[in-house]
Amino acid sequence: MNESKDIGKQIGFWITRSRPGHGVAPLILAILSFGFAGPAADAAHASRTQWSIFEEQRQLTRTDATTRAAVLDEISALGADTLRVLVSWRDIAPDSSAKQRPAFDADDPAAYPGFAAYDDVVAQATARGLRVLITLGGPAPVWATRDGRGDNYYPSAVEFARFAAATGKRYSGSFAGLPRVQNWTLLNEPNHPQFLKPQSVHNSPSARIYRDLVAKGVPALRAAGHTTSTVLVGELAPGAPAGGPGPLGFLRSWLCLDKKYKRLRGRAARGQSCASFKTVDADGFAIHAYTRPISNYRPRGDTISITVIRRLAKALDKAARAGRLPARLPIYNTEFGIQTNPPDPFAGGGPAEQARIINESEEFSYKYSRLRSYSQYLLYDDPPLTSGPVFNRYRGFQTGLRFTDARQKPAYDAYRFPIVVHRRGSGVLIWGRVRPGTGIRRVRLQRKGGSGFTKEATSIATDASGYFTVTRGTSASYRFEASDGAGNAIGVSRVAKPVRF
Repeated sequence: MNESKDIGKQIGFWITRSRPGHGVAPLILAILSFGFAGPAADAAHASRTQWSIFEEQRQLTRTDATTRAAVLDEISALGADTLRVLVSWRDIAPDSSAKQRPAFDADDPAAYPGFAAYDDVVAQATARGLRVLITLGGPAPVWATRDGRGDNYYPSAVEFARFAAATGKRYSGSFAGLPRVQNWTLLNEPNHPQFLKPQSVHNSPSARIYRDLVAKGVPALRAAGHTTSTVLVGELAPGAPAGGPGPLGFLRSWLCLDKKYKRLRGRAARGQSCASFKTVDADGFAIHAYTRPISNYRPRGDTISITVIRRLAKALDKAARAGRLPARLPIYNTEFGIQTNPPDPFAGGGPAEQARIINESEEFSYKYSRLRSYSQYLLYDDPPLTSGPVFNRYRGFQTGLRFTDARQKPAYDAYRFPIVVHRRGSGVLIWGRVRPGTGIRRVRLQRKGGSGFTKEATSIATDASGYFTVTRGTSASYRFEASDGAGNAIGVSRVAKPVRF
């Protein structure tokens, strides 16, 4: 696309980026904002056991086993507990660029030649105790698209179901000594034109296509040894991409609902091929809840950022009352990150702002029990192109915790040791986490004053997931030293200024 990424020109449209293994996808919807008060921080309803999802597709599927091992060691040491892996249908399928379907048994996991890298990732991640979440993703092989057009144009639901069955069998725990994968999602951002075509803002064909993919893909996956696995649907982009619907509009079209979340009937239902719709068999709903800064931000329109995640919950509950979804579906944020400038001169915020926003976003996620995961997209920034217009050189994502040359950004330690300080009258409420390690860990607060810090004499115990919340009577900036369960120092958080939201 040719739109400028300058933050002052990002009002009201999607910025699209290409990602290795993903194609092109949205980063954020930057729109006019106004004052916002965050959700009630009711500790009794906090998501204390939310997954920490990490994704690093390029480093894990397009490198060798030694590199994979080093990257997985680092992801594990950072404290992530879940690895999202997008299994590209086109990458594993035979003759994927051919217009005519090759002769092969598409239900047989051994008939797909491109699984080797994914096998190694799944095996190595499982050996490190990481939960694996597989996204059965596109792009589709050319021969699986309508008339062999390619470009994800009307991918065949029948062939997708065979791909789902083959992948499910391969990671069922009963094939070639490979580990079992217990967690699955279907497709990646089906409301984005780069991942599914054709799209339109109203009654999008992509929603009907996705309806068929889910209707055939989920039963095929279940039958392949995953009746008790966690299967998520959705994986929606958070706003309205160019030429495509926003997540709530897509949701309604997919589920054959009108704007009031009532079932389509009569001519409207027939026009959308809704006559045989059955309740979706799913265990959760996935969203890519990218956001701008948390403070003073509430997006308008059909957008689901982390700050307005309750919009999605309300929509899901209305759809459940219409019999389209199971009741009270949990929500999973499966892809999330914040761009930095540098390296991308068009991205907006600097590395220190990235560190602050990922901490505020994680606390926001923690406070809402319906939201079951927090996600970090990329360990390393995508490398820029070396030629062409400057804007196009940064078509990838610069959301990594490291620059492409491996230097750590401030977000590296901010991810390991998130901290948010809230103003509370003349004092503060401090929320934080020690992500690395297991069980109860300890933190020692340090209050900034003058040119230095005053260290508290007594340390604070976290809960079993590493979280802590405390109050202090002095309003100031704080950081903390973190120790593992054995009392060994493992690092220091960023310095967090008091915020009010």
